[in-house]
Amino acid sequence: MILLRDVSSLVLVVGVLALACASSRAQSNMTPAFYNKPVELKLERSIKRSFGSYLRQQANDYYRQRPFDQLAPESFYPIGWSRDGKFAYYLEPVDEACGCYFAKLYILDLKTDKVLWSFDYESEGIDQTKQEGKPHSLDTLWNANQKHFSDKLREYAIEPQVKFTLLFFPVNHKGESLAATLRTKEKKGLTDDERPYGIIGKATLQLNSTRRGKKTILDHSYGESLPLHVGLLGYVKSPFEPRIAVLLMRVMRGYEGPPHTGDVQVVGASLGGGFKRS
Repeated sequence: MILLRDVSSLVLVVGVLALACASSRAQSNMTPAFYNKPVELKLERSIKRSFGSYLRQQANDYYRQRPFDQLAPESFYPIGWSRDGKFAYYLEPVDEACGCYFAKLYILDLKTDKVLWSFDYESEGIDQTKQEGKPHSLDTLWNANQKHFSDKLREYAIEPQVKFTLLFFPVNHKGESLAATLRTKEKKGLTDDERPYGIIGKATLQLNSTRRGKKTILDHSYGESLPLHVGLLGYVKSPFEPRIAVLLMRVMRGYEGPPHTGDVQVVGASLGGGFKRS
């Protein structure tokens, strides 16, 4: 005979197990066993918006070319977010003179802008790489490394996002407007022979709140490799918390001059605290 209290205990145990299984299935759905290859987020519209006047001026003054023939931007593939401020993305740097395939994958802590893990790939010439059966594209590189990439993305609890939208400042957050201000400084002491290779020594990016003042989210000094120009593209927003990944682009001198390359730089920013009034 089964007593009533035993039945109640049995129901409680079954319920707990069911919840545990449901939680396990939910976690599995959020961080899949295998991550699909990411989809490119097109940057052309934002590049024309942010770099148009700069490139037109350069074309008129120096190169006598159509303005956007001077800039070859790398391709940007956002992957997903963690619930604690991490962001994963894939880049395809520009192939200037190699005839090779280049790729980078980053997992970035947007709270500190520290790279937690990265993968860097450079093929040999495409024809030789194909003959040897090695990766030569996003498809082939992802297929060859899907388990490795998936293990790392899952390790950092990255949840893939189906669709990303590149948004433009200002950010509307809880009824207030957050604008972004990017300032650059030229490196001092450059000679006329050095200037065509890069001039920007420092970039500072601030968020400005209509209510709470401002805060600096980037204060970066460039090393030996100086950009010719730095521009603000926009941002993508976390679906889990009030946090954004801001996209900048650095114009780096091309291998033999124009077209120059556009390198993506990602900077994290909380929409919450940290603002101060001057």
